[in-house]
Amino acid sequence: MDLLQAARDQNDNHDDNPVGDGDDRDHVDEDEQPNNIPFDVSEFPRQLVARDGHVQEDVHTALYQQQAESDRDYVANFNTTPPRTVTLTKLRTMYRNKDSLGAMGMLSGRHRLAIGNEHTIPKDGPNVIPRVGPHYIDHTLYVGNRRGLDAAIPKIRADHNWQVTLDLANTHRLWPDSNVACLPFNPIGRMVYIGTRLQEQLWIALVPTSFFEPNHPDNAKATYPALNAPSTALTQNHALMIIMFIAYALDEMRLQDIHCRERYPVPLTRAAVKESTDILGRMDENHRRIILRLDDFKRLSGILHTNWNDWVEQAPLEWKEDNFLANNAPVGVTIRYGQNQPLVVYGALDDERRNWDNDRNYTHIRQFTFSLATHISYLDVREWREVPNWQNGHGVIYDKSSGDPMRAEVNLEDLPLLDEDGFEINVYNEQGFRIPRRAPVQFSTCGALLNLHSVHELFRSDDDAHGNTRNKAHFDMYPLACTKTLGNIQSRSLISDFLPHLTQIDSVLRPPLIGEDDNRAEDDIVADDPVHGASVLHGINCQIYNELSHRVRDEAKFHPVQLGMISAALSGTTAKNAARNRWTRRLQQCNHSLPHERFNDKVSGDNQPQALRFENTYTLDVYRMKEEFRNGIDIYDHVIRQLLKVWSHPTVLSPIKDTIVVFQPNRIPSLFAWATFPLTALLETIWEMHSNTLVDGAVIDPCVIEFTSMIERALNFSHTGNARVLSRRLMDRAWISLSIIHDGLPSISDTFVAYGSLKTGKLVIRQESWPVDQETWRPLTSSRRTQELTYSKEHYEAYEARFTIRHAINFLPANIYPHVNNHAMRIACYAAEIAFRVYFDDVKHLVHDSVLREIKPALEGDNRHARSVAKDRQTALGRWLDEDYPLSYSNPLTYLLRAVVNTNDGNGALQLTSSHLGNKPISFFVDIVIKQSTNSVRRQPPFIAGGNFLAVMRVAIEEMKRCASRDSIQGKDIDFFVSEAISHVCESLKINHIPWSANPTGDRGNPSSTIVHDVWLNLGAASRPKPAPSASFLTRRESIQVAALNSSAQVQLRDSRGDWSASEVRLNDFASVVHKVILPIEWNTDLASLSSCPQYIIDTYNYVQTTFNPLVPIHHLSLIVSIAFSGLVPRVYAPTFQKAGIPKEPHQLATYIRNLEWVSRPKRGGVNADPFITMVTTFIIALYDPESPTSLRSDLKEWVAKHSNKGITTLALCRLGLAKACTPRACFSSKWGTDIRALTSSEIAEKHGEVIRLIKTGGAYGGYDAIVYLMGKRTADRLAKNLYVKARPLPVLGGATSHFSTAVSTPSSSSPSSFKRTMRDWDDDSRVTTTGANETSGKKKRSSR
Repeated sequence: MDLLQAARDQNDNHDDNPVGDGDDRDHVDEDEQPNNIPFDVSEFPRQLVARDGHVQEDVHTALYQQQAESDRDYVANFNTTPPRTVTLTKLRTMYRNKDSLGAMGMLSGRHRLAIGNEHTIPKDGPNVIPRVGPHYIDHTLYVGNRRGLDAAIPKIRADHNWQVTLDLANTHRLWPDSNVACLPFNPIGRMVYIGTRLQEQLWIALVPTSFFEPNHPDNAKATYPALNAPSTALTQNHALMIIMFIAYALDEMRLQDIHCRERYPVPLTRAAVKESTDILGRMDENHRRIILRLDDFKRLSGILHTNWNDWVEQAPLEWKEDNFLANNAPVGVTIRYGQNQPLVVYGALDDERRNWDNDRNYTHIRQFTFSLATHISYLDVREWREVPNWQNGHGVIYDKSSGDPMRAEVNLEDLPLLDEDGFEINVYNEQGFRIPRRAPVQFSTCGALLNLHSVHELFRSDDDAHGNTRNKAHFDMYPLACTKTLGNIQSRSLISDFLPHLTQIDSVLRPPLIGEDDNRAEDDIVADDPVHGASVLHGINCQIYNELSHRVRDEAKFHPVQLGMISAALSGTTAKNAARNRWTRRLQQCNHSLPHERFNDKVSGDNQPQALRFENTYTLDVYRMKEEFRNGIDIYDHVIRQLLKVWSHPTVLSPIKDTIVVFQPNRIPSLFAWATFPLTALLETIWEMHSNTLVDGAVIDPCVIEFTSMIERALNFSHTGNARVLSRRLMDRAWISLSIIHDGLPSISDTFVAYGSLKTGKLVIRQESWPVDQETWRPLTSSRRTQELTYSKEHYEAYEARFTIRHAINFLPANIYPHVNNHAMRIACYAAEIAFRVYFDDVKHLVHDSVLREIKPALEGDNRHARSVAKDRQTALGRWLDEDYPLSYSNPLTYLLRAVVNTNDGNGALQLTSSHLGNKPISFFVDIVIKQSTNSVRRQPPFIAGGNFLAVMRVAIEEMKRCASRDSIQGKDIDFFVSEAISHVCESLKINHIPWSANPTGDRGNPSSTIVHDVWLNLGAASRPKPAPSASFLTRRESIQVAALNSSAQVQLRDSRGDWSASEVRLNDFASVVHKVILPIEWNTDLASLSSCPQYIIDTYNYVQTTFNPLVPIHHLSLIVSIAFSGLVPRVYAPTFQKAGIPKEPHQLATYIRNLEWVSRPKRGGVNADPFITMVTTFIIALYDPESPTSLRSDLKEWVAKHSNKGITTLALCRLGLAKACTPRACFSSKWGTDIRALTSSEIAEKHGEVIRLIKTGGAYGGYDAIVYLMGKRTADRLAKNLYVKARPLPVLGGATSHFSTAVSTPSSSSPSSFKRTMRDWDDDSRVTTTGANETSGKKKRSSR
């Protein structure tokens, strides 16, 4: 079950948006569709799945534990509040008197429900008896035992009413049964839906060829071959292959007008299939259904059986590359559920036996899975009639059941009918079944529920050596109607007392072992004592529930009371396009009648079904049964009837009676209405308060929506008992989930609702206490899934953004943009950040899905190198996805490059494709975001198709404008206000580049506007000057400051991303730009004259420009050194050397080189200093970065020639303090790594730290001090002459020994608030706080996740 549930959950994650922005097509949510899976007592709507939901074990624990376990304050407050008892009679009175205020007032405190004797019947009286029956079959599943469609073929030869409807347009459909044990193979990646026969679904399973060898090891459950597939459905290619085979078969049969023009289309696409055959539809027909008569279906099955191998053998190699066709073969599978057909009908046994025999040819069935349901109710008898003496008809009669060693034969003639207390004196037949001696004439039928306190007795095992009794099988409990102790159960086993009878039935069906299979010693063999083979009849699971649940969900998956319809109606007022139609429907449904009113109407009136329904699922291995039993008659007689009969056996019925609570007639339907009245009264009040305001575009208070959602979840739990609908983080804090699990009746903490407001009907939600995530400061919500599945994920993201922004207006934490003085601007920045965090999610989804799609073939292929590269890309992708600033040029870029760029394509330089638009300023991005968000245009870059950024940014801009208006900002100043906020957030979030649409190809038509993952737009260009804002929304002091900043060049210097000029700053004022994270404006590859260079040199310059990060010490040092080098121009060369004068000892050699004079050379080098900024920086980083294109090459002749002509050599690096001379050859034809070596990482870090410290602390002389430390006094003096540094009036160095500290200065960094909301975050309760604690928690250090 877990395997298929995981696949179904994964499919849900990819299907959160039920429809797009196009035609609604009368969309109905899956939860409201007709039932398409076997009835499951634990099933609940996808709309109410809580990501942080409680587990069912919490319900089990609470049954025996009076208090919730947790160290949370809200749990402690809950535990210290004593619960009071309220009777069902009191709730009935409130319900009948329509005392809504009184019922709602009960929610203010903890209460537990007492049913009372008035509503139940003692089941131990002489006139209260259990009735076993009627019986039903509710689920069947057949699997054939050979290639073909035998699972659906009847035993009869002809039937003019028999037909099958082939439907090959839904091959993507998922296998509906989540119980893996029901199939003799692993269904993942093997199932394809092909049509229906009446209520029965027809499927083909592509099973391993070993499936047809019964004794093959792969046919053991633990070793079923598994496919690497995301769900049970065949891949699209494999499904198309099956469609083509069926087309070929129908063509061979000359059925109707079906023709197969091309048997094996290549490439295999749906369009190619439609070109090859009209089996999917004629001409423009997209969904063709084909009717097959019984004879047609048998012929199709025969072709599958006989022609499959030849068809596969003739298939092209492209179809067989993955060996799927060769290793698997088609077997028919049928499944039917929800039929609830009666069995063992009085007077119709012969008809049933004949029907079972005709229904299937069991000689070609491998496995038959079926669910049998038996109803057990109680009769309160007023009048009896005596049954005639059955002594002769029943043979020997006993006074006790079988298994009791004290039982004795009795004679009915001598045995009284009743004992002295009025109880019938029971008698039993040879098999132990009770023989009734009287029958009820007048009686009332009473409903029943399981007592959850005692159901463990149904699954008990024998006592162990210490006298302890444990459960033989795990079971889950689902309490109903706020009772806590009454409800349904479900188990993956059968109840303990049923198992011996199952074994007895099974032993009759199993053939004896003969010959070599009988391993007994000769002396052990006794005549007429055969040893049987393995079991053929298996109990799979059971569920016990009240019949009322089956009635209200008979045709649909869920009743409206379980669907969260009211919160959907409240939250849909801002729905757009097709989603608006769904909101209108929700609104109309609720205006007509609220969901609980529909439920009450449906179950009102007498004679509602209220019996307990005991439903067992079994699997019968038909192919291993005794051969004489492989027919419908014997299966009916020896399996079906015998299993149903077991429920009447005293050894089974007696323990069941001990776990049942019997209710007065027609009382159970009322129990739901009365016990849930406090919840339904509150929902009615909320609807009355807000229904008149539900107009298109209205914005309902999100706190009201979330509160309603919590109440609807509690109501769902009252009807289903499934704890997964109860959100831990939000509903526990409100006490709603704590109370409904631990008390039964719900209660609401006064931290959520003002004390006393429920009693007055004036619901006052305490917004200041609404819990928020401490990390993201987003309010916790409960309606997410309802909104996502009813409308769209985009709709919900916009809703949550608005909720967060409006909540922040009054309760903004102090640590959110604390440096922004204006409160309105702080709110606006926060709103923009919320939107951009959604944009980050969109970008991550785009890159994630695209990269995984690219590398999937390599990961699954046999090429080791390609698989290794793909795994590296997958690892890098994971690292990039974890980044808080994924669009930054710092660390994230390295991972992004390694993830996105496919080095198998020869792109060894690891470069992203740049957009044809070239570099753009951040203002370009801001302007286009604002323009598209405020205009109703089709989605264009930068908005990603299928993403949520557009909807959220629209909401964010609306809220930013509202903030501006409240702050008395008017006219064009509002637009400037919005632009400033978005620009500031872009800088804060380090948005350096963004994914863009593919570059134009020169083809006709408009270029694509779809964002792709491998084309990126750089946002590093200088922005145009911004107009000065009006001072109308600033204080006088702020106005003066803004005016000063706008009129001063320092605004660029203070911005870490602002443009700056190395030639203007030089090293004199480098302290003012030491924080810059971008390269200076002189850094331009065009100045490096690369047009005639080899490609690897061009790639190296582009690589350095892309990966430059001043936080990396060697990067920052290389930039500082390049400025110093440009200050030496044209004196950038070493003087002529005399070999005899070059020291050999390394320390002396270093001093010698350090004190060399800088000289110029005629006709070489240059006089323009700007190119050296680019060339020196690139030269240094390329040598130190092992991933640079230069480092990856062995032949660097062109590289050396290009740079040595400009004086840029490894010897120059020694003179500049960034390399070590090791041998005298360092001054001549040196070899890097041998004669001259790179500094170690620690040496680089030490030098970088000291250089930055000197620059920052040296004032006007900081640059000079740094050059003396790094390159020596001679170089510092040369730069002073060229005005690149300011020399100190007195020497600060004595000889060659530095007096400066060499301690490394470590830059501090702060981690931003992460807006990631991954699955693991939902359970992190420690991250939640209330807004009332914002100011305090904002001053504390944020705990690490």
